[in-house]
Amino acid sequence: MDQNIINGLFAICGFLGGWVLKILWDAIGDLKKDLRAIETTLPETYVRKDDWRQSLHDLKEDMKEGFRKIDTTLNSIFKKIDIVSKDH
Repeated sequence: MDQNIINGLFAICGFLGGWVLKILWDAIGDLKKDLRAIETTLPETYVRKDDWRQSLHDLKEDMKEGFRKIDTTLNSIFKKIDIVSKDH
């Protein structure tokens, strides 16, 4: 082969390789920008797992207290009903 053909092939391969590397470099840069954007908006959009668990725990405790109050009220109502039904 002639040296000019070999040099031309190397030039074409170098150009294509550089072009591919440039595309990959730009894609990585775009991914880094997207990742930074996600990192800043993620806490505003989603709840952390430990915050979610604490909220659920608090909600369950509030519900337990509410059900205790309902149970106490119902027990007093049933006692009054029993007293009234025993009198008749």
